[in-house]
Amino acid sequence: MIYERISLLIPKKIRNWINAQLEYSNLDIPTEKFTGFIVGISFAASILASALAFLLLKINPLLVFVLVFFIVLGAILFLLTNSADSEGRIVEKILPDALELIATNIKSGLTTERALLVSARPEFGALSKELKYASKSILSGERIEDALLAISKKIKSNVLDRTLWLIAEGIRNGGQIANLLIQMSNDLREENALKSEVGANISMYVMLIFFSAAFGAPILFGISSFIVGVLSEQTSQSTIPAEMSEQLSAKSPALGLLGKSTSTITESFIVFFVEMTLFLTCIFASIILGIINTGNEKGGVKYFIPILIISFALFFLTRIIVASMFGGMIR
Repeated sequence: MIYERISLLIPKKIRNWINAQLEYSNLDIPTEKFTGFIVGISFAASILASALAFLLLKINPLLVFVLVFFIVLGAILFLLTNSADSEGRIVEKILPDALELIATNIKSGLTTERALLVSARPEFGALSKELKYASKSILSGERIEDALLAISKKIKSNVLDRTLWLIAEGIRNGGQIANLLIQMSNDLREENALKSEVGANISMYVMLIFFSAAFGAPILFGISSFIVGVLSEQTSQSTIPAEMSEQLSAKSPALGLLGKSTSTITESFIVFFVEMTLFLTCIFASIILGIINTGNEKGGVKYFIPILIISFALFFLTRIIVASMFGGMIR
């Protein structure tokens, strides 16, 4: 009961979206209970994190609470929608076989609703459940095209949605359903083969982006940050006598600045700047890889952690190696 009450704090549009994602993920969990649970988990994690941040690091607990709350809640919702996308991709892979099996059963003399029921194989995953439901809907008097279109409402897949719409339009225009299913099955197989071919052709671009973000950038940043740090330190230590500075100022105001140490850039600032740059580089590289491989930005999440770990490890390792080789010579 407490979860249902907590869920009322969430806007109705968000609860409806969560309900859709649960259906897409084939999770038989009440929306109110799930929503209240994830909000409660996020709240508890935020309380714990803000308390630790205040006691150990003396950081503003309110800021930490808000930040952690939305991070935890966003992570859970992301995993949910990613699960829904995964179910959709599985259906897209087996869809040609399912359509061909349905067409074969219809040509063998079975009625449409019976063919859908017989074709609901366990290996078809979420599609199997929806085929059974469509068969029952047709038996209860619903039109075939409406029953087929209802399948796409429970499975998150643009390919399935487009395929069922084309089949429904063909049936409305008097087409033979078996022939339509076979044709759609052949078209989907060609589309999947084309996607595989495109994926093989762009593998070089994927490798280039991955190695640039994970290896190239951190190594170059490691070397350049060490050099800039050394130059900054030497510049801050270099001074020009006051008399010479006055003479230079008399000749040119710009030359007079040479006698003053105006640089406030420290090596720690440079390292912090590079760390933020590498972090953003990893984010955008992951997004690009996701778009190239799957056509969706969320597909790049699996690349983010490996790229982040490799890039930061190489950056600090490069700095250690360069410092051990040239630190004694320069300083």
